[in-house]
Amino acid sequence: MEKYYIFSNGELKRKDNNIYFNDRALKIEMTSDIYLFGEVTLNTKCLNFLGQNKKAVHFFNYYNFYTGSYYPRESLLAGQLLVKQVENYTDYEKRMILAKKIYRSCGR
Repeated sequence: MEKYYIFSNGELKRKDNNIYFNDRALKIEMTSDIYLFGEVTLNTKCLNFLGQNKKAVHFFNYYNFYTGSYYPRESLLAGQLLVKQVENYTDYEKRMILAKKIYRSCGR
């Protein structure tokens, strides 16, 4: 799978069951993620198509700082993630195991 890094300004759009950037096809079946560094315009038609094809889009601002991502619904269900986090928090033993792992990973 390819990752596309787009540094120029333009338009990302769906056309003929594919994604195009400034009229250049991105081969959606070969794409895993799209990284947008330029000033890029896209619409919900494009996002819906990317979501249906399980493709993530990552956004960066003018200074190349990460600002956020669009993930397809199936790849990161916020509700399920929250439930798992709460389960680990309410179980004291699980919470302590995770806390120790985090503490050790910091080099302490």
